[in-house]
Amino acid sequence: MRVAFDEQIFAIQQYGGISRLFAELAKQFMSESQLDINLEAIHAPVVNRYLLDNPQLSEYLNVWPAGNVVKSLARYFTRIGARPNVDVVHNTFYLPHGLAGYPRARRVVTVHDMIPELMPKTRRRLDFITLKKRYVTTADHVICVSEYTRDDMVRTYGELTVPVSVVYHGVDSHFRPGAEAIEGFPDRYIIFVGNRGQYKDARVLLEAFAMLKDQDLSLVFVGGGAFTVDETRRIRDLGIEDRTLQRGLPDSQMPGAYGNAILCVFPSRFEGFGLPALEAMACQTATILAEATSLPEVGGEAARYFTPGDAVSLTGVLRELMIDESQRKTLAQAGLTRAQGFTWRSSADATASVYRATLQ
Repeated sequence: MRVAFDEQIFAIQQYGGISRLFAELAKQFMSESQLDINLEAIHAPVVNRYLLDNPQLSEYLNVWPAGNVVKSLARYFTRIGARPNVDVVHNTFYLPHGLAGYPRARRVVTVHDMIPELMPKTRRRLDFITLKKRYVTTADHVICVSEYTRDDMVRTYGELTVPVSVVYHGVDSHFRPGAEAIEGFPDRYIIFVGNRGQYKDARVLLEAFAMLKDQDLSLVFVGGGAFTVDETRRIRDLGIEDRTLQRGLPDSQMPGAYGNAILCVFPSRFEGFGLPALEAMACQTATILAEATSLPEVGGEAARYFTPGDAVSLTGVLRELMIDESQRKTLAQAGLTRAQGFTWRSSADATASVYRATLQ
């Protein structure tokens, strides 16, 4: 079967959950002949590091560094002319230009979350020009990354006349226990990964951590950029500036960051899936999640939960697990076992089944 990914998300995202999904699917289609998917080359400049840092994948998809997002998007929006004659095109994002081209192909679109629609104040610049609803309502098959996202989509757009399938993310095999500690990291720390603002609720974790003054413990934020002026002021006001730090790490070092943490906390109030939670569990790190949206689908009974937005509730769970090392180890083992059920091969199998279904 001949399948094409457009380059939208690879032209936009250096790192991120959406581009990781499509990069991991491409890796599976490239390496697993049993899937019987011939993925067409993209032939485009991109900014995405998951592709550019993988020489085999870069060659397979024929992509090269764009320099910056402006250049990669400019190339994307100005591309015209005939596209390859493929069976299925799987759009990677929702920009207007992506609805053109591939006139004879069946079209599949993935819905990652409904955050821009349900939380309008979180919209970024590109969200204002996307045509997500049109992509969804004109697709031949829609994939959602969780049951919660599917339900949100139906509540927002109404019942669709095309099939909708739920296909979970996987976790890369390099996320596993035993990775070396990261140089410069504290000996004992709680880890938070990703963006910190708005519904991600890093503020709640800061407040909860400030209540653990009796613990010999640091708080490490990985990714999301340097602390803002407001964050720095808040950390100082809470009296935790000497125990709180932010670091940026390449993807190759993330297993060490997760795996050597005492706990991973993912306090987000709204997620379409929640990949950092799965990555932490795969590294055998006890994980605490907000009991919200899709996160219980990911964590199941292998994570501990707290009331979303409630620092006191989070503090109680943190303190309990810090005191009880046995419970922490049991939770870490349960997380590892659960994460082993989420593989990119399974995601690729399910996605290939969707492609085949569109051609029946």
